[in-house]
Amino acid sequence: MNIDINQLLFLNNLASEIIILDKDLKIIWLNDSALNKGWVLNANNKNNLITQQFSEKTNGPLISLLKKTIDKDGAKTKRDFELTTAANTKRVIDITVSWSCEFDCLILEILCVDNLNKIIDSTKTFSTQKIAANLARTLAHEVKNPLSGIRGSAQILDKKLKDDFSSKFLGIIINETDRLNSIVTKILTPPSKPNFGAFNIHSALEKVYGLAEADDKETKVNIIRDYDPSIPEINGDENLFVQALLNIVKNAQQAIENVENPSIIIRSRIEYGKPINGVIHQTVCCIEIKDNGAGIPKELHDQVFFPMVSVKEDGSGLGLTIAQDIIRIHGGSIGFNSSEGNTVFAIHIPIKVANQESKIA
Repeated sequence: MNIDINQLLFLNNLASEIIILDKDLKIIWLNDSALNKGWVLNANNKNNLITQQFSEKTNGPLISLLKKTIDKDGAKTKRDFELTTAANTKRVIDITVSWSCEFDCLILEILCVDNLNKIIDSTKTFSTQKIAANLARTLAHEVKNPLSGIRGSAQILDKKLKDDFSSKFLGIIINETDRLNSIVTKILTPPSKPNFGAFNIHSALEKVYGLAEADDKETKVNIIRDYDPSIPEINGDENLFVQALLNIVKNAQQAIENVENPSIIIRSRIEYGKPINGVIHQTVCCIEIKDNGAGIPKELHDQVFFPMVSVKEDGSGLGLTIAQDIIRIHGGSIGFNSSEGNTVFAIHIPIKVANQESKIA
């Protein structure tokens, strides 16, 4: 094989998995995406055949596809191809196989169908949430002017009507108008201008943990921290990020007020090849906040991030809306899964790794 391995390093920037084989179906090289998906390149194993990575069920059609590509000196694509590993784990992929006469090698490009579906889902979610946020701000703007008129009229009447009955109810009108005006102002006011810089995500998580502990005076929630220390610094505004996380943790604390053995888990992990707002990012920081409360009612699942939507009767419904705006400023996304006893909010933030080293064995 005459190919220079150094010429392949740019393929590490691709989200798709790239596998290079020789004509005997031995693995020569894998890009980072392939390594992250579990492909193994063993330099000490001279055979290192691709068939050693999969079950007999997969090897039959896979070998047939590879040999037909070599024989016909061309390229073939298979949609919804099922890969079953030797450990019996399965995934469905789209695979394109090309034979290079110049370099005497097979080039495999793999896209995970699940990832494609996740990209579509994340794009839809991002678009829907963005439309909802813009609509809420438009409505809030339209409401603000009538509120000023109502308050002004109530004040004029309060000066003219001196009896206790009128003063009592005009006072209620003025106070409630002020409360609504405060809510509308929060909806219309975007998060403060971010002060971007590199910060340690666990420094932010520890601040959130400390604030949550201080706020938990009666319930005595068991807050568990499960951190991945390998996560590098991320670029963002630490203070804003703390506010976003704290809003989610406070919601979790409220959700478990009446639960026996209440607990919250704050977890950080690195994930690879994750779609965020319709774009796959190679390396992603994932922060999960999990509680064992009653869960979010199913009828509210599509509205959770809308302003003024709250499970609690006295809630403003702005905490998650503000958190979502802050996460978006950082180029990230926020989503959730909820059932009784298990609610998880997951935040994904892309990590830009400079001078990423090749994982060539």
